[in-house]
Formats: sequence, C-alpha cells, structure tokens
Amino acid sequence: MIEIERKFILRDAAVINELKARDIDVQQKEVTQIYIKITPLEEIRFREASGVFTITQKSGVGLAREENESETDAKSFKKALKNAVAAPIKKTRFLFRLDGAVCNVDIFHGALEGLVTFEAEFSDEREAAEFSLPEFIAAHIVSEVTEDERYKNKNLALFGLPQGSFDAQKSIEILQNSPELELNLPSYIGAMDAMRTVFFQIFTALNKHLNEYASSGDAEALHQIRINLRKTRSLLKIFTPVFDRKTACYFLLNFKKLAELTNQKRDIDVFCEFLQKQKGFESLASELEILSKTLAQSVQAELELQSDEANEILRDWEVFLREGSDFFKGELGDAPIKKLAAKSMRAQILRLKKSLSNLSETTENAQFHKCRIEIKRLRYLSEIFGGGFDFAAAKKCFKKSKILQGTFGSLQDADIWLGLLAHVKSGAEQKRIDKLQAKIYKKIYELRSEILDSKPKILKSLTKLSRGLKIYYI
Repeated sequence: MIEIERKFILRDAAVINELKARDIDVQQKEVTQIYIKITPLEEIRFREASGVFTITQKSGVGLAREENESETDAKSFKKALKNAVAAPIKKTRFLFRLDGAVCNVDIFHGALEGLVTFEAEFSDEREAAEFSLPEFIAAHIVSEVTEDERYKNKNLALFGLPQGSFDAQKSIEILQNSPELELNLPSYIGAMDAMRTVFFQIFTALNKHLNEYASSGDAEALHQIRINLRKTRSLLKIFTPVFDRKTACYFLLNFKKLAELTNQKRDIDVFCEFLQKQKGFESLASELEILSKTLAQSVQAELELQSDEANEILRDWEVFLREGSDFFKGELGDAPIKKLAAKSMRAQILRLKKSLSNLSETTENAQFHKCRIEIKRLRYLSEIFGGGFDFAAAKKCFKKSKILQGTFGSLQDADIWLGLLAHVKSGAEQKRIDKLQAKIYKKIYELRSEILDSKPKILKSLTKLSRGLKIYYI
C-alpha cells in the first residue's frame, strides 16, 4: 500500500483533553519501535503496540511512501532488538478519526521527551492537499513537518530532537569552571561549534596539568600533558576541514613541537617501573631513575626556555576557540556534527582495518606501532562521540578496541626497552642484561601473537561498526 500522511508538531499534549471533551473516540497504545535497516530510501521497522507486534517496510520520501506491514511475534521482536541500528523509540499513541481521516497524536518519551506530533493519513494526495485542520487542533500546531526529513521516525531514532539548542560560547564558559562535565552535543549543531567546545574542554585539562608540572615536576602531570596534546593533535588532524586549513595546520605543527619535549622521559619512567619488578636489576633501575630525574629537569628547563613561545601558542589557541568567528570556518564548519562524526569514525575504521589486515608473523614491529596509532585515533573519537551511537555493535567494538590498544601499547613499550638496553654499559652486568633482553623478546613475541590471534574478531567487530555508522551520513 501507499502511505500518504501529513505530520505536524504540537505545542504540547493538551489537545488530547480537547478530543475527549468533544466525545471523539480515542484509543491509547504504548508503542516501542526499532529499526534494523535504514537507508535514504528504505527502512525496516519492528513495532510493539500494547502487546501486538508488527514488521513494516517503507520506501520513498515525502508525502507519499510505499508501505508493507505484517504481523510478527515477540520472539522476532526481541531478536530484532539485538540487531537494532539506532536508538529505540518509545511513545504513547492516541488514535482517532477526523472527517474520515485516520489520525494520531504521539507523545514521545526518553531522549525525545517533549516532542508531541499530530499525523493524519489519507487515501490519495488530493485528499491530503485539501485537508483542513480543525480549529481546535490548529490552535495547538507549531509547524508542519511533512517534508522535513529530520522529523521522520527513523531520523529521530538516529539523531534525536532536531530543535536541540546549543550555545557554544556559553558552553565554553561553563567548561572553564567545570572541565570534567560530560559533553552531550546535539546532533544537528554545526561541526565548528561542536569541535570548539570539545577542544576547549581538552585545552582546560591541558592547562591544568601544565601548571601542575611546572610547579612540581610530577610524572603523572607530564603523562596527562602528553595525552591531551596527543588527543588535540589527533582530533584536529581528523577535523581539519571544519576550520580554516592554514590556521589548523599552524596549530598542528606547534602542538607537535610541544609534544616532542616529553616523549623520552615518559619512555624511561615506564621502563623503570618494569625493572623494579625484576629481581637483580635494582642498580640499573636506580641508574635509570637518576636519568629520568635529569630528563625531568631538562624538560622543565626546555619548557621554561620556550615558555614565551609555548604560552603564545596556547593563548592563540584559547582565543581561536573562544572567538568562533566565521573567518576561521572551514568548508565543513556548518556540517551537522553527528553526521560528520559518523563519517570520520567510519573513515578511521577503514584505515584501521587496512592497517590490521597487513599485520602478520613476519611484519616488523614498526608496522604494529603504526596500527596502534590508528587504534588510538579511533578511541579518541569514540570517547567523545561514541555515546551518541546507540547500537550493540558500537559498544562492543569500542570496548574491544580499548583492550587491543593496551596490548599494542605494551608491545611498543617492550620495543623501546630493547633500544634503551642497547645503550646500557656491559661489563659484569652483561649476562643479566642478556637474560633480561631474552625476557623482553619473549614478551614481544607473546604480545604479537596475542594481537594476531585477536585480529579476526576485531576485524569482524570493526566491519559491523562500520556498517552501523554508515547509515548516519548516507
């Protein structure tokens, strides 16, 4: 059959009382619906309405769409729930007739709380065009959204409420005092406003740890500096088209310089932690701890020497984030953030899949380390945007990726340790050093084997996630 309907946004649900006051027969149903397939021209939906289960396939756009519906059962609905590609929609539906037309008012719940819609179905397009809203309903209408694809149920499931408001300037002010707040970015806001907010939250954390390290030389503060610089660079590289390209490249280059100051000290600190757990290497651990302290002083001194330049870069970055001028807006600055995030995550997944697929028993460690960087980039994206993609494959894949990143990180640490041992003086300690090298080689072999053994499962998981993300931007 052809579904021909018009859809309107209501101010609230008060119209229900007016329907009952006019003795119009109203049926009430509690509805849960999920989607297992969504494309620009097709959707497959499962629905439970007060204990009745149906499966519906719709195709087309706009006023008239082809619709095929049939009954199903609770078991099939439960199975579909596991394979849902978007968030479930929950609503209370009131069914009634007006001048022969089948109508309904939907009061949405959960993430769509506050949305109330009125729909009327017709037998042909002429009838739909000539339909005149009764005055008592028209008084509650905010706007007609028949042709607005954002208000189709499938897009409500994917993106949430279209009218979600967002003030980037106000959000930045709030984050300055409460940087630990969890960001909940509306799906339809422009990417530049969204990323300015994301970057400012990271900048606030970076500034905090820079001050901590400058005053105390704390190793954990240095580690957090590295993380926030790395996160900033990774995300800025991915979202460069959101901003003016020359400006983005300027910051990328300078943040790289800041990050390079801290790398060697962190590597030695991790190696010291490893040595402290090994018997018979107390003197070597002590020697490296002295070197670590020397490097700490060197890093602090270097930061002080470059403090004017570093402070200028950070001040420029803060001004850039706060200003939000269209002058700095790139070609994708106005793109809806959820669509752009989905596309960026999928592109990163494809890069990661390619990198993982090339790993084998004969692959050099350097290729494993490049793969680790790709996983890390996906993790940064998932930490910020992952919560907005509410389907099972996303949650499973993000969890597996986080675990796998830890394994890759351990492999890189072990590889660095071999390089550090190569510079240690031999003499009487050489036999024990050789023994330690053999132990590290064994660890490297085990970690490589663990990664290669888990490769088929993670590739399968990444493929499922890629398919799920694709529907958000095609």
